[in-house]
Amino acid sequence: MVHWEHRYLLGTMVFTIAGDVVRDFEEEYEAWAWLEKEGWGLVAIAPPDPVRPGVCKYYFKRQRPATMARTPITSAQPVAEAKHRGR
Repeated sequence: MVHWEHRYLLGTMVFTIAGDVVRDFEEEYEAWAWLEKEGWGLVAIAPPDPVRPGVCKYYFKRQRPATMARTPITSAQPVAEAKHRGR
């Protein structure tokens, strides 16, 4: 199953969608460069933030690499038989 991670950039700070700060950079360019280097792709741009006029919120996402390959079950597994009571 594909799992996507999401983050956003506001000014020089990178956040998780929950609002936790991931990193704070000196310049916005450094934040963009880091996100691109880490494999994050831009997916949306929100209008300027009312708290910080002129600053847009940029949303990024990336596919999380598989942490462990699952091995398919190839052997037959025993199944318990259902016993019904007669009337």
